[in-house]
Amino acid sequence: MKDNHRQRLAGVSRGSSRRRFLRGAAIGGTGLLAGCLGSASGTKTTLTMGYQPFSAHAWEALVMKHSDIPQKYLPDGYSLEWQSALQGAVIGNRISVGKNQAGWMGDMPALTTIAQTETPASLVGLANWSRGQQCNLLIVPRDSDIEQTSDIVGKSIGVTQGSCTHRYLLRLLQAEGISTDEVEMVDTGISTILANLREGRIAAGVGWEPSIAKSVFQDDLTRYVSTGAEYNVIDAGGLPMTDNLINNHRKAAKAILKAELEATRVLATDHERTLDLVEQEQDLRYFDRATLRWGVYKDPPIGETVKRLEFATDYEQAKEPGRLMKETAPAFLTEQGALEAPPPPDRYKPEILNEAAAELGKSVNWSPRSAGGSNNTSTNGSGGNASAQNASEGNDSGGTR
Repeated sequence: MKDNHRQRLAGVSRGSSRRRFLRGAAIGGTGLLAGCLGSASGTKTTLTMGYQPFSAHAWEALVMKHSDIPQKYLPDGYSLEWQSALQGAVIGNRISVGKNQAGWMGDMPALTTIAQTETPASLVGLANWSRGQQCNLLIVPRDSDIEQTSDIVGKSIGVTQGSCTHRYLLRLLQAEGISTDEVEMVDTGISTILANLREGRIAAGVGWEPSIAKSVFQDDLTRYVSTGAEYNVIDAGGLPMTDNLINNHRKAAKAILKAELEATRVLATDHERTLDLVEQEQDLRYFDRATLRWGVYKDPPIGETVKRLEFATDYEQAKEPGRLMKETAPAFLTEQGALEAPPPPDRYKPEILNEAAAELGKSVNWSPRSAGGSNNTSTNGSGGNASAQNASEGNDSGGTR
């Protein structure tokens, strides 16, 4: 395999800047970069929210965008503007240059976002998590001779630099004892990965839902080979906010988190309403409802018996994803050169979520600490927890086999 064809994503030197990882996929953005904090005319303050319609783990953002939930909590004089992106690195870059005030993204871009220093930002919550079933997905063409992960030696693999799949692929190679020199990593966006698989330009790809489900079920082009569940590599979403929003617009910041808790409850307990709202997203117009359901609620049919998605917002009480976001993933990314250093402790601010939940608990007839808990009967009976109070400690989420 020729060196000039190899994308040495894992071999980035320790001197590589965090900005490189934040901006590595910035060309994938689909939203406008207008609408900074307070940029609207008059006394109206517009807060720009970055979100990924193509990332099912954080579809509470779509529930918020396409419903009146945020308007119930926002203080007078504030409004939300929603800016979509193909991947979390785009949102992280927007936050770093002051274009977004909050964003829903995967674990790796969330960590690089709170590690950067251009525009200080902090992790205020999770955007749900899974035991490797949302972002950590390895697929191949249906007629491929790759049957297990060890078969990728000598093959080309599509991966998105700076994404949660990048972290997963590095972990997978480590677990299998495969050197980064033994595979060809092709750095590109999720849409191009799927196109390259279809055209036979790459042998395998790693990606996230629901795009993978569309390729597997709706388009019938690829098949799952493995997920992070096989390696105990969990994945999680993160919700960073700028410190300016947290400190200087605290009521609005808490309002966003109140809406997040309610939207997560809808995502967990009312599948049909969730899908109705998700289907309103123009970026997802080519996804049929069955594919959307596969992406967030139905487990991949590859024999790994774990839930597709765990609903959680509080990383202090959801122990496994909390450990991932605060300990194992930062240490691993620093070791790999993706971070110059782990985010400092003051980049984690769970206290604002605690304030929001305490205030919300006085005004609603459902528990803000439980996505599945309500005084009313759940329409679907999903038992997920918004704060995952009952989450099992389980094995460490460090990604070893």
